[in-house]
Amino acid sequence: MSVNLPESLATFDTEYCADSLEFYPFNDTQRFLVGTYQLLKDGNAQANQEELTSSDATRVGRIYVCDAIDTDGGMRIIERQRIETSAIFDIKWSYNNVDGKHLAGVACADGSLAIYSANNQSDAEFLSPVCTNIAPSMCCSLDWSNRRVSTSTPRVVTSYSDGQLQLLQLSESSLTEVCQWQGHDLEAWIAAFDYWTPDIVYSGGDDARLKGWDTRIGPHPVFNSRRHQAGVCSIQSNFHREHILATGSYDEHVFVWDTRNMRMPVQEYNVGGGVWRLKWHPNDATQLLVGAMYNGFHVLDVGEKVACSASFMDHTSIAYGADWCQAQKPGSEDMLVGTCSFYDHVVHVWRNPKE
Repeated sequence: MSVNLPESLATFDTEYCADSLEFYPFNDTQRFLVGTYQLLKDGNAQANQEELTSSDATRVGRIYVCDAIDTDGGMRIIERQRIETSAIFDIKWSYNNVDGKHLAGVACADGSLAIYSANNQSDAEFLSPVCTNIAPSMCCSLDWSNRRVSTSTPRVVTSYSDGQLQLLQLSESSLTEVCQWQGHDLEAWIAAFDYWTPDIVYSGGDDARLKGWDTRIGPHPVFNSRRHQAGVCSIQSNFHREHILATGSYDEHVFVWDTRNMRMPVQEYNVGGGVWRLKWHPNDATQLLVGAMYNGFHVLDVGEKVACSASFMDHTSIAYGADWCQAQKPGSEDMLVGTCSFYDHVVHVWRNPKE
């Protein structure tokens, strides 16, 4: 299979280091959120992010609301709103309405999980806060239980820098803890639901462990895999095909699992960089978007064999945040993709060509 090399259509400077990007999955729009993470010295003076240590600085962040606008000559990105926050590790939309609201969760370095509601009647005030849960260590990731089934009381799973995992329930605009447990010995970089059986949660940590948990039976893993050779930092259940799970690690490998047998993956692929983000295509069960840290962004074709169908290599720093746009341009089958990178604090939008 030949590898497509898409061109950038537009860029956006986030000023702070960029690490998460999520398209708004409603209303056939090319709107997206970007999360940033910045270390500031005393007095709020920005420093060289590659030299500054976390012990020397304060962690701050910012959410951007942006629109990717098609023009006669291509595309441009317009900032609509910015919200100052603690440094952001992760952003994820609830893909189903919750009591008629479109909600996004934001995981922050101050230990907070913040829930925001979208207001389609205002660009400048598109996001407004709903509620917040605070934990004593950095909140590294979140996931929503309701990807496939709508509910007025979805659950949210979060992971923390002290290895803790937490299950929360959202009801009537407030978050309530369902349970919390020690999942990993080191940073728990990622936690994710099995979208087909939301009582099952998967987690990955800096201890190189991939674990599965049945939240109905208590804090004992149903499996504890050491197949990855370094920290596990990305997990996503395939919401098109039951029993299919993708995981990624600092060991540069993407594993595809059949969750009915977690002894070994059924497929694997080396993307040449640590796998920080994995996103299944919104319409195609075989396409997987990968943020590969020091080796750009890639689209994998997960068929009988795994092959790379596209690589986007325009970023000059760590490739972190990535997402597919749910909306498609009229007359085109190519999918818009947004990606962001860290020290160069830049967003690119590009189109993944339809094979």
